[in-house]
Amino acid sequence: RPDGIIAGPELLEVIVNEKEVPACPYPWEGLNEKLHGLRLGELVTVCAGTGVGKSQVCRSLAVHLIRQGHRVGYIALEEGLARTGLSLLGMVMGLPLHLDRSSVTEEQMREAFMRELADRLFVYNHFGALSAENLLARCRYLRVADKCDYLIIDHLSILVSGWGEGDERRLIDNVMTALRSQVCEATGVGMVLVSHLKRVDGRSAERGADPELSHLRGSQAISQLSDACIALSRDTM
Repeated sequence: RPDGIIAGPELLEVIVNEKEVPACPYPWEGLNEKLHGLRLGELVTVCAGTGVGKSQVCRSLAVHLIRQGHRVGYIALEEGLARTGLSLLGMVMGLPLHLDRSSVTEEQMREAFMRELADRLFVYNHFGALSAENLLARCRYLRVADKCDYLIIDHLSILVSGWGEGDERRLIDNVMTALRSQVCEATGVGMVLVSHLKRVDGRSAERGADPELSHLRGSQAISQLSDACIALSRDTM
């Protein structure tokens, strides 16, 4: 029998010996009913129109995972290091610290950060380093060396821009394949990836239209290689 052909009894042994991956519940009960939580080794894509709240949902999820005892690697590619830190600390303190810090003291900020985030948060300072090899290496390092359980990458379009030149669809195919195979499958890390939606005729996503998988920007590899796609919708006007 050639290599790779598995008979039924051998498959049964694989099935019964496979370890069940524990799930971490989402902070939103509706998603838990649909997806039964978030698991290691899975790739979940969050998509929505511009300004709908993808980044805010990711920050909420990051703080929730940390409070559940998980280590989180946060890669925010469209904002600076200070903005990322202030936004995450603001989620902890329940204040928009990235807009106004007048209501808290430095001591209060330090105390909240050390209590909630210091031991389990790892942020990638990406300034001047967006190459494909660099990002993949950092993702693997966050998992293997820093023992991160989950990675949050915000967002796919900027990640693709560092992948080289060429057709956007093919680049997205390459990015999604690399993230899936070289990061999630290879290391067992759970990943939350942010993606934009393309413009479609009729009511736009920014005006509360219901997003569809066909609206994902650039390539269907986003939906095909994701374990789940979570779409956000609201009328931003």
